[in-house]
Amino acid sequence: MSKNLDRQRHVLEALRQCVVWHPGFARAYQLSLKSIRTTKERQAASSMMLIGDTGVGKSTLCERIKEELGLDTEFDTECSHTFIQHCVLIEVPPNATVKSLAIELLTKLRMEDRSRLEHMGIASLNRLILQRLVTTQARLIIFDEFHRILDQGAMPTKKMVCRWINQILNQAKIPILLVGLTTIEKLIDTIAELSDRYPYRARLRYFNFTDKAATAQFRKVLQLIEEKVIEPAGFFERTSLTKEVPFKAICLATDGNFRHLNVLVTDTLTLALERADNTLTLDDFAVAADDLHFCQPNNPFRLSSADLSAALKKKYE
Repeated sequence: MSKNLDRQRHVLEALRQCVVWHPGFARAYQLSLKSIRTTKERQAASSMMLIGDTGVGKSTLCERIKEELGLDTEFDTECSHTFIQHCVLIEVPPNATVKSLAIELLTKLRMEDRSRLEHMGIASLNRLILQRLVTTQARLIIFDEFHRILDQGAMPTKKMVCRWINQILNQAKIPILLVGLTTIEKLIDTIAELSDRYPYRARLRYFNFTDKAATAQFRKVLQLIEEKVIEPAGFFERTSLTKEVPFKAICLATDGNFRHLNVLVTDTLTLALERADNTLTLDDFAVAADDLHFCQPNNPFRLSSADLSAALKKKYE
């Protein structure tokens, strides 16, 4: 039993770590590097927005950008303890204010005495932020889930938070990556001095299965999941995700949504790995899909090839 659990954890961790650099991801990543490079050359922050609907992979890409810019490191010298953090990734909390965001940022920068920070004014917090950004050698700040700012009641409050961010990037000369739903672009563009600070904008979208190129890209995503996760799992017998029926069913079930794809594959692998026969079958996908709301009411994995084709044609044509 312990061996099976270890195998299951290993396979699911491989899936969690599997990030496929399709063209949309690669384009957004290159723009983030360009934002950093341009800021350094101009000595003025040239920031970026990463926008898209839920489930297109924004947060996953943020984690990968952070990893690609370099792991956090710390070491001792003769006179000090040094902490290096090239990318600071913050998830904007619900009901965020200027002060709560400042404290969240300082916490990520290893200022962990929150009770002390709570009693400080915003000017003092800003000074601490600027000092820590220098000592940690930060190159990029990412505010994920930035659309939560829009949950604030009054527009002046929203604009106040945005202007505070602008103040930080102006003084620190470090680009900021704002990540969220498409509504954040409209908010930023209502503030003239902010809009020009975000010349780089990447949009992630669901795969459009009416487009042959996009469909081919989605097939490559599934191929890489097979190569990096399913093949190393060592199933005695398995269905291929890119064969006609499974591929069409996955397209219909997920609608190109990465979050849905991840949930579907995770639940399916969990079912397969719990069995003793060491197989991965189409029925595993069907059973997993029975419990997923986005696969209802007509479970795509229980449709015939002809019915799948008809359903896809009706949905995407």
